[in-house]
Amino acid sequence: MSFFAQYSLLAPLSATVPELGWRGLALDFAVLFGLTVAAILIVLAAVGGFFEVMNARHPERRIQKHRVNRRKWQELAHAPGSVAIIALCFSGGLFAQAQGWTIAPLALSWWTGPLMLGLSVVLYDAWFYWVHRLLHWKPFYRFHALHHKSVAPTVWTNHHETLVEGFLNQAFYLLIPFILPIPWQLLVLQKLYDQVSGMLGHAGFEHFASPAGRTPFPFASTVFHDQHHGYFKYNYGHTFSWWDRMMGTLHPRYDATLESFEPKKPDSSATVEPGSKPDQT
Repeated sequence: MSFFAQYSLLAPLSATVPELGWRGLALDFAVLFGLTVAAILIVLAAVGGFFEVMNARHPERRIQKHRVNRRKWQELAHAPGSVAIIALCFSGGLFAQAQGWTIAPLALSWWTGPLMLGLSVVLYDAWFYWVHRLLHWKPFYRFHALHHKSVAPTVWTNHHETLVEGFLNQAFYLLIPFILPIPWQLLVLQKLYDQVSGMLGHAGFEHFASPAGRTPFPFASTVFHDQHHGYFKYNYGHTFSWWDRMMGTLHPRYDATLESFEPKKPDSSATVEPGSKPDQT
């Protein structure tokens, strides 16, 4: 059903009335594209503002102690093109599914939801790793060089990229509805996670260090991607570190660096038992 036929913001996520022809298709896609752009901008502003406040309040959490990105606001000049490419790929995949051009999605249930979301996140992590490796190959690096001008990234660096790089990274969302029967609601949830985690990975400050981000666990962290910008040839993954561990591209000091940002455990030898007097020596 078309947008104006149903007067509903979710109308573009259902099939366009055939009688409306290509104009109906164009209108529904335009509405979905516009909603996607608006959602990305809202998340970008909210997450960016959150980390600006957190970073200012906790300067000790800076990962690269001796480097400061003094051009972070200039990096936003490339954000409009990046956001447009993201929205184009994402809304394109959703729209194709709504029109029935892809494989039929599974009905959303207590088991299909976690299964499809988990599979899609794992597949995207593999996509991101190998596309990232491709972008570091000399014939393709010219499309990635802009992003690496930020040696000390900030939360705004996430969108400091060329249109080609943006398309290669985000084409996953255009293709995955043709491969995986994932409901559109879960794609929206994954894209929200992708947007937030992408900005978190570039934040430049490690606020959420945890043992879950290092051996034996497979998850990445802000330190993980920050080291990629600082050292260039390590840590290509997105959500997980397993591809880097398997392919020998994990930074040798990653686990130790992340551990240094974790909350320190109290020294049990220095604790005072309740009711006892502290040592006066």
